[in-house]
Amino acid sequence: MWYAKMYFSENREIFQYDSLGMQGVPDVQRELPFLESLLSFQELDCAEVTPLLQCIAEDWSRFIAEDDRGALESAMKKLGELASVHIYFQLLYVHCYYRQTAIFIRNDRGSAEDAQILDELHQLPEQLPLYQQQVQRFFDLILDVDSAGREPQAQAAKNYFHDSPKDPGLFSFRPIPLSFEPVEPGRCSPVLYSSGIRDMIDYSLRSCVERNITVRRCKNCGRWFPQTGRVSAEYCERPVPRGEQVCREIGAFKQWTKKRSDDPIFKAYRKEYKRRFAWIKAGRISDEDFYAWSEQARAQKKECDEGTIALEDFQRWLKESLSVGSWSNDRLPTLYLYCNLPQSASAITLPPSWLSWLPWQPCQPDSTYREYCNTPSADPSPACT
Repeated sequence: MWYAKMYFSENREIFQYDSLGMQGVPDVQRELPFLESLLSFQELDCAEVTPLLQCIAEDWSRFIAEDDRGALESAMKKLGELASVHIYFQLLYVHCYYRQTAIFIRNDRGSAEDAQILDELHQLPEQLPLYQQQVQRFFDLILDVDSAGREPQAQAAKNYFHDSPKDPGLFSFRPIPLSFEPVEPGRCSPVLYSSGIRDMIDYSLRSCVERNITVRRCKNCGRWFPQTGRVSAEYCERPVPRGEQVCREIGAFKQWTKKRSDDPIFKAYRKEYKRRFAWIKAGRISDEDFYAWSEQARAQKKECDEGTIALEDFQRWLKESLSVGSWSNDRLPTLYLYCNLPQSASAITLPPSWLSWLPWQPCQPDSTYREYCNTPSADPSPACT
């Protein structure tokens, strides 16, 4: 007998499908983050899958009524396409695959089970958007931490009378086929043996209430996500296309940037860091010397953060600091020959950190120093005449 199993294991949900009923050897096994199947179902465009469902229903009807093998082949191909759209639709594929095999063995085409499949295919185009609306209402009144609070159990008790919702727009719970069995080595869990898409939606919602798990819209992507960790979390960790950052990583960077944007110490450090980093590309400083400088700068910044040195002293150090190793001996003569800087430091405006290493030369009678010289360059400086 075919089966469609679904169960939760910590922060995961596992789906197992088998068209031949070989327990322990499923045709399909998928593992998703907790509640991902329900949340992605909420984002499903029902209008896009409706034409496909209608074509499948027509093909299945022709096969059952006329034994049209071409229609059966077409139906199974489209069911495979539908299963790739969402994990819930895999159930339809497995059920129909089982029936086509059973029909060829038993010769019982047109059974009540075949009629049941056809009814489900006809009803799904109307049922799917209705389920989405009911789940959304359930989020609003019971699971949304921002509108319903942090107590799903209390909110569910408030909005239901026995198993019937007080609000007609809410999802209505019904008995579902649950088992309890080993699912992993050394671990047992409730397992849903689903007979329809509605069962899987039902099981996901009741599991959230039982586990007191709320949901929230992500501040970055706007999608719903379950709060399986901190209830204060504002950014999700839901799956994204390969190569993209998950929203929680983006959110952490945004928070870090926002916090730093009002920090004058960090702003001063960041400005100088970016300026000197650009020197690497310009060939004015080596990678090794840049990272040596950045290590010194971080140490100075730490002292400033701790209040050991004043902000003004830190800014002065950033302005005057220079990694000596960035100027090789064969470049220094080019610098001083064109600059012809005087020996007397009192005659010019020059960072003191330069005085310990620059090879001074006597100034020519008609040469002068201008402020532009405080940026070192291996090329002749037009500011020095």
